[in-house]
This record gives sequence, C-alpha cells and structure tokens, in this order.
Amino acid sequence: MEKAKSWIIEYRIVLLFALAKLMVHLLTATNYGFQRDAYLYMAQAKHLDWGFFSTPPLVAFVTRIHTILWGDSLLAVRLLPALIGTASIFMAGWLIKQLKGGVMAQVIGLTAILLSPAFLRTSTLLQPVVFNHFFWLLTAVVIFQLVRKQEPKQLLWLIPVLALGWMAKYSIIFYASALLAALIISPHRKLLWSKYLPLTLAGGLLLILPNLLWQHQHNWPLFSHMSELQDTQLGNMVLKDFLLAQLFMHLPAIPVWIGGLIWLISKRKHRQFRLFAWAFGLTLLMIILLKGKFYYTIAAYTMLMVFGGIAWEQWAKRPWRWVAWVILALMISNSIFSLPLSLPVYRPERMVEYGQKMGERGLDVMFMWEDGKVHELPQDFADMVGWDELGQKVWIFYESLEDTVKASTMVYGEFYGCAGAMDYYRPLEMYPEVSCFNDAYMEWIPRSPEMEHMIYVGYSDRVPQYFQEVQLVGRVEHPHFREKGLPIWFGSHPTRKLYDDWEQSWQESKGRFTRKSNQ
Repeated sequence: MEKAKSWIIEYRIVLLFALAKLMVHLLTATNYGFQRDAYLYMAQAKHLDWGFFSTPPLVAFVTRIHTILWGDSLLAVRLLPALIGTASIFMAGWLIKQLKGGVMAQVIGLTAILLSPAFLRTSTLLQPVVFNHFFWLLTAVVIFQLVRKQEPKQLLWLIPVLALGWMAKYSIIFYASALLAALIISPHRKLLWSKYLPLTLAGGLLLILPNLLWQHQHNWPLFSHMSELQDTQLGNMVLKDFLLAQLFMHLPAIPVWIGGLIWLISKRKHRQFRLFAWAFGLTLLMIILLKGKFYYTIAAYTMLMVFGGIAWEQWAKRPWRWVAWVILALMISNSIFSLPLSLPVYRPERMVEYGQKMGERGLDVMFMWEDGKVHELPQDFADMVGWDELGQKVWIFYESLEDTVKASTMVYGEFYGCAGAMDYYRPLEMYPEVSCFNDAYMEWIPRSPEMEHMIYVGYSDRVPQYFQEVQLVGRVEHPHFREKGLPIWFGSHPTRKLYDDWEQSWQESKGRFTRKSNQ
C-alpha cells in the first residue's frame, strides 16, 4: 500500500495529464456521431479474421473485446481510442521521468502532447492511427531502454511490440526501419551484434505469421491497396504542402518539438539519445520519398516532445525561468485557436458559426474539403453526422414491408460507410446483413444473391436498369452530412443486368483477392 501511495505521489503530474487527456475526450464524445471508418471497424469486429483488405486485424480484435465489456454505444466506443491516447501520454510522461525531468519538463512536454491537434483528433476516432501512435511510441521506449541500459536483451521486447504494431497498422515498418538505421549509424550499433537480434526478428515473424498467411491466401491485398493509394492519393503529394502540414498538425507544440530536436543534436553530452533525432529525420525522408500523406509522420514527433520538455527545463534556469512560462502560454493560446478544429468541442450548429467567423478572418481553408470547396463543417466533422439518419430511414422502411416481402429483401450499400452504418443501426439480428462490394465487406458478400427485392443505398445511375420496378423511398437530408442527399432506393424483380454486374463486381473485387484453389 505504501509503495502504491509513493508511486502515485511520484507520478502525480503524469497521472493528472493522463486524466485530463481521458476527460477531454469523454466530455466531447457525444457531440457528434461515429465517423464512417468506425462503422467499418465495428463490422470487422463481428467477422474476426487474421487480416482485412485495407487493414490488419488488431483494431477489430480489440474493438470486439471492448464492445463485449462496455457495449457499442457512442460513448463506449469513443472510450477505446481515448484510452489508447491516454496510455500514450502516460508513456511519454514515464519517459520524461526516466530522463530525470522535473516538474517543468513534465508540464511542458505533456502539455505539448495533450494540446497537439493531431493527437487530439486521432484519439477521438476509432481508427488504426491512434493504435499506430501508441506502438510507435512503445518501439521508441524499447530502444530508449536499450541504449540507456546498454543491454542487448532489451531487444526482445520488440517481439511483442513490433508484432502488435504490425497487426495494428503496417506503417510501423517505417519507424522501425528508421530506428534500426539510426542505431546502425550511432555508437550504439554494437548492441545489435548479439544473438538477441536474430531472436527478435524470428520471434516477430512468428507472431505475425498468421497475418502473412492470410495475405498469401488472399493474393496480398496489402500490395494492391498500396498500389491503389499510390495511384489515387499518394502520388498527389506536394512537398511544400507536406512540409507546411508538418507545422500545422502539432501547431501549439512547435517550440517544444523543435526544442527537443535542437537539444538532441546540439551538444556532445546528449549523444546517447541522438539516434532519436536521426530516426525522426529518416522517417520524414522516407515518407517524402514515398510521397506519403502528411499525417503518416504524426507519431514521429512524440519523442521530440519528450526531449523538448527536458530541453526547456534545462534552458529555462534562473534568471531565464520566465522563458518556460512563455512557452506554456504560447502553447495554450495557440490551442485556443486550434482546439475547435482538433476536437469536437462545438456541436454542428455552433461549429458552423465558428466557421463563418474563421471565413471572415480569411482562415476558411480549414473548412476546405478534398473537392477544393469551402464547406460549413470540416470534412472529418461532416463525416460524423447523418449516418444515424440513414440507418433509421432504411430500417423504418424495411419494417414497413409485408413479412413475405421482407423474407426476400436484400440490403445493399455502395460503399463501406453506408453499409457499416446500416449494419450498426440494424435493430434486430434477424434482419438481413448488409452487402457491399467495398473494403472488408467484399469478404462477406455472396457471389450469387438470392432475392426478389433490394433496398439499395447509393448514387449509381444504373439502379433503374437493375429492377423491373424501382422507387426512390428516401434521402439523407442532414444539412451538414458529407453525403447529403444520399438516395435510398427500393427495387423489385431484379433484371439480368443486375446479376451480370454483380458477377463482374465480384470478379473485380473479391475474385482477384481469392486464390483459385479457394474459389
């Protein structure tokens, strides 16, 4: 009991920041609904496998366990990414303590992480990104312990960390590669030349083997997905925009992470941990060369913020103590500007008003979507409203059908967002599961649909050609919905064209990811 009390006192500042992190997300958890990706991961949680077409399996596994324990309400599901984000801030605080950081180092370093717009946004959404941040940080923690203790056996901790990181998001390989390269060019390279390195590699491969076998059985969708991203998104990266985004995504924390970078490279006595500066630079370089999205580097900044806290505490000695307070004041004042864009503190109506004020100040670029137009809500926020209306309208209409019609009715969504939302709001298990030819839903869709009627949600102009009788039964009318006007169709007596297009879609989607022996 005394040990626990002593530990709580010693880590009181770290624990206070962890509590603040958790509370800020719980207090804003219900201002918006789920973002479209959350519906996909909740659907995956009901169809557990060792992999999915665009993501590894860990998020689905953890979501399944979490929803069994806590339920799948909005607040309960939002708790999951908030807890992962809270664990990350605690680990950062633990690192600062290991570096002998005092009160000011803890306050500056953890304030930077707490107020980072990127970390606030990702801890709000059920996506692999927040898990990715956590495992990047854990990987850095293992390397930190390796160089601090000078014990090669510390490498063995990388077996579970990198394996789970791979199972969360494949991009763990970027940071792991950067850290390995940084170790090789550092004076600590001797720590790699031991029996523990091959043991670590073998152990890690063994743990991720089920996922690799799944990839093999499905014709390596990982590479197909990366190729599609390269063609549709990654190739559009503009270096100037990428570098500007590096500043904006951690805006309040700029003086802290830059301070940490300077601290690591400026003096010889800091050489022990300089490899983290190298790892940051190499990660940045890798993502630029691969033309990745700006947010792929988000987690690479955490260690710089940890060292930034140490740096500013050391630099702000008397009579320069006031400098540390200026840094804190700058972070807090900048966060007031960025907070509504980082965290759903304002409900949609209030956020629209905020956007209008931003527009008056010439800052409406924050409300610009991928279509290049300025909208009333930021794109991610508009992706968190309207889905409940879709689900309710679809199932209310389904319930209005006669029992004989219900028995032969299929529900179909053109993309995983609408399919996942309809699945989530499905009121009874006996109601039909939703079919879709997008993302993980491809794995679960039947090759030959058996039905006489279909509720079809989507924009396709072919819908009238798919049925002998078709009617538009509703649209999603939420004024701020990203898919505003999304049509809901009801078709009866499918035509030959529907079955032909269905088979073609099956071949183009699921078929190409299924080995011939499995078809």
